[in-house]
Amino acid sequence: MDVGGDGMGEVGQVELLHDRRGWGVEVRTRDGDVRRYRYGSEAQARYFAAVFALGPRVLPPVTSVRRKRTRRAA
Repeated sequence: MDVGGDGMGEVGQVELLHDRRGWGVEVRTRDGDVRRYRYGSEAQARYFAAVFALGPRVLPPVTSVRRKRTRRAA
């Protein structure tokens, strides 16, 4: 999906992703940069894919992956 926008490399393509870890969105700029965002649900991922497809001027920073902590036996 090609969309317009300006600033920080125009959004060129937005792709919804689903794998064993959950849902995400991959955003490719026309400059060739790729950013991947993870979401907790399909609805969140679809919402943000639509927002990115509108071509925001600035993309949010990518946060590092957080791992769930497991309880340790005492």
